[in-house]
Parts: sequence; C-alpha cells; structure tokens
Amino acid sequence: MAGKAKFDQEAAFKSIIGAGREPEVQEPSVTKEKNKDRVQRSYFLDRDIDKALRRFALDKEKNLTETINDVLRQALYEYL
Repeated sequence: MAGKAKFDQEAAFKSIIGAGREPEVQEPSVTKEKNKDRVQRSYFLDRDIDKALRRFALDKEKNLTETINDVLRQALYEYL
C-alpha cells in the first residue's frame, strides 16, 4: 500500500469553513438551563406505545420529550 495519501483532517476542515475564519462565540442558550435538571436514559418501548406517543405529541404540537414527561408526570403523580 505504498503511495497511499494520508487524509489531512485539519486541511479538510479549513477548506470547508475557510482558512482564516474565526469560530463564532455563542451565548449560553436557554436550552442548557432547561436541560440542567434532566437526565438522558434509554428504555425499550413496545412499538404500539411508541407510535401512540408520537401521534400524541403531534396532536398536542409538542416535542416527544415534553410529551413523554407530561404523560409520565400524570401517571406518577403520587410518587413525585
């Protein structure tokens, strides 16, 4: 495999964003503060439950995370 060119990741990155471009400084977002009290977990759901949750989220015009939190809060009211 002699003669194989080595990929230069930094050169590729600079060609995409521009060689002299400085990174933009972003202000802290409200989302980070909102997510401060959240944890990320992974659970297996039955397909019919997943489908129902997605339909419910669309119907309520909320994202899936908000919808699942609302449903779980209602179901776990006595434990919260």
